[in-house]
Amino acid sequence: MNSKRKYTLVAAIIVAFAVAAPAITQASGFAVIPPNDAHAQAGQNYGTWSVNWWQYVLSQPAPNNPLKDLTGQDCAVDQLPHSRVFFLVGTFGSGSATRNNCTVPAGKFLFLPLVNFIDIHVPEGLPGGDTNDTVPKLWADLQSFIRTVTELHASIDGVPVSNLVPAMFRTCAGLIPPCTAPGFSVTLPDNNLFGVSAGVYSPVVTDGYYLMLAPLPPGPHTIKFGGAGTFNGTPFSEDITYNLIVSPR
Repeated sequence: MNSKRKYTLVAAIIVAFAVAAPAITQASGFAVIPPNDAHAQAGQNYGTWSVNWWQYVLSQPAPNNPLKDLTGQDCAVDQLPHSRVFFLVGTFGSGSATRNNCTVPAGKFLFLPLVNFIDIHVPEGLPGGDTNDTVPKLWADLQSFIRTVTELHASIDGVPVSNLVPAMFRTCAGLIPPCTAPGFSVTLPDNNLFGVSAGVYSPVVTDGYYLMLAPLPPGPHTIKFGGAGTFNGTPFSEDITYNLIVSPR
């Protein structure tokens, strides 16, 4: 299988190149942390959190990978220890999911993908291997497949997140402006999502649209998010719902 198709997947925004003020909805009590404010509040910018997000997701075997978790009951497994941020996820490829059994520790920022993409270099000589052994080559390869992102959406407790301007929330790890972060590596386990040998793969680049939320008050919350577009000429969509509980302190 062509490696560009096999190792590039849709899941669910890049370091901001526009300044946005925090969007606070008093009625629901939630606040969006804009990309330019994420480092000060959560310790890292959107770009770095997107790398951490992929490393978290791809480190877990396919049978219990969070992208395939239908209920959310394993949402806390392998989250970054001592992190201020808790990751929510989309699905493996285009799709929808409703997760009703996720519990989030109190005081955690939530970082979630609206739509996102990844391209992983597999060395020549391995099944699916390619010649995209530098970040610029890999970035060009990924961009050749991302045609359009036509829609982004998110709501918290029934209140839509306003001003989801793609230019404000795009997040990437590449070397092509405006994406200035370097490529990164991922460690794939046995029985991984891609069916390749376990090991460390590098370089890796990612592009997409993410959202960070300030810690929600303890109790039940409903978070919906996703988006739509065209990838390699094929329409895709993500529509994710978490009916989660933020635990008491």
